[in-house]
Amino acid sequence: MFGPLPLLHRIVLGAISLCFGVVAGVWIAHATPLPVAIYGGALAGGLVGLVAAYAVLHTAHPQPRPVRVTRRH
Repeated sequence: MFGPLPLLHRIVLGAISLCFGVVAGVWIAHATPLPVAIYGGALAGGLVGLVAAYAVLHTAHPQPRPVRVTRRH
């Protein structure tokens, strides 16, 4: 979705998405009257965060890497 990004930026976006998912899961589990443990909400939120990170960072058609051609004289 974002296009080809350097490895560090992909790691940072993935970590932010995962952390946001965990915090959102904990908040939803805490705010609802359902008997859901906060750890279960964190686990579910983390899984949703991983799926979101994959959806954001995955490219459908990866760009081919350039190959350096050396010529001998």
